Amino acid sequence: MDPGARILAKRYARAYMDLDGKPYGPEAETSALKKLECLIKVFELARPYRRVLTHPAINSGVRLEVLGKILGATNCGQAAAFAALLVREGRFGLLDEVMEECVRLNDAFRGLVRAEVFSRYEITDAEMKRMTALLAAAVGGKVSLRQVLAERVLGGFEIKIGDNLIDASARGRLEAMKAGLLKS
Repeated sequence: MDPGARILAKRYARAYMDLDGKPYGPEAETSALKKLECLIKVFELARPYRRVLTHPAINSGVRLEVLGKILGATNCGQAAAFAALLVREGRFGLLDEVMEECVRLNDAFRGLVRAEVFSRYEITDAEMKRMTALLAAAVGGKVSLRQVLAERVLGGFEIKIGDNLIDASARGRLEAMKAGLLKS
């Protein structure tokens, strides 16, 4: 995605979520989650019709009518109005990126950090809880840890938090040992 579209997606997400400057609290968190859930619902309903909703040769009035029929009587007025705005402005193709940014903004508002642990085999619940607690202590906040089975990890695991990678795999240890031997 080009940088201009990414910036637009971020702006649309910030405008929709409207979390800037709001103090965190249970009521604000519930409101933000409801907004996000409604947008996800609209997104899932509209996904199969994406080509129609983004096609430049189709009149925006027709696209809005199609969107109205797709959404029907969903109880997501603000999310439906937001989707209609994206269709009207010819920006419905940004919906994937807008969704990702809305999730990121909501996580940041709640103080939640998302992380993924990559391993070849299933990690037990106790190990996941322990890793989550250790990561929460390291980042100083709440952590949502998701396991991803990866064939490339032969032994051990890798944890990805944002752009950071913690490599505790057998391959990573061997590469570190190799680099250490080559230095000396």
